[in-house]
Amino acid sequence: MKLITLNIWGGKVYAPLMAFLKEHAEEVDIFCLQEVFNTSMEEEIPSEARIKIFSEIGSVLTSFTGFHAPITIGWDFTGKPESRPRNVQYVRFSQNGIHYTICNFHGHWKPHTNKEDLPERIEQSQKIVEFLKPEKSKKILCGDFNLAPHTQSIRILEDGMRNLVKEYGITSTRSHYYTKDGKFADYILVSPEVEVKDFKVLPDVVSDHLPLYLEFT
Repeated sequence: MKLITLNIWGGKVYAPLMAFLKEHAEEVDIFCLQEVFNTSMEEEIPSEARIKIFSEIGSVLTSFTGFHAPITIGWDFTGKPESRPRNVQYVRFSQNGIHYTICNFHGHWKPHTNKEDLPERIEQSQKIVEFLKPEKSKKILCGDFNLAPHTQSIRILEDGMRNLVKEYGITSTRSHYYTKDGKFADYILVSPEVEVKDFKVLPDVVSDHLPLYLEFT
């Protein structure tokens, strides 16, 4: 099977993004996307992002079933007001008698923290591990973690998992659109039972993030 994970930056690089998805739809089985919006309220999304990008992607990936997980539904949520909730989106399925759990993760974001450890990020990593540990399946955790590689939050997630970004010596997961310091945000972690046939960062510039590609069994 083949998987691509990508933070689409709200579809700001629209035409290249759509062409990229259409091209890879013929061979990729699963797309795990982050920063995907589907709202009628422009004030809810970042500047220049597309408010209906989830629906627009659906018009390109016509043979796929899409699941959208908004970070907020309305404005009634608990926690600190400067933070927005982040949940892991996951799917369980079987292929040829083998069970898989694939998690799409957009990590906790807070401005001016340089993707370093925060109590909220450590707690988030611990909760993900608590969810994944009991899973009796081949496991994949991917997405925009919003974490630097050296953080305790990453080390927690690496417990019992292979960090392919580290293992393959990846030097950056960001495109030229990202001009700040820190060239890591995106990761794919797999459990030892997952056979990795191919892993790479794709060069396609369709966001301020670069797509990560995984072929596995």
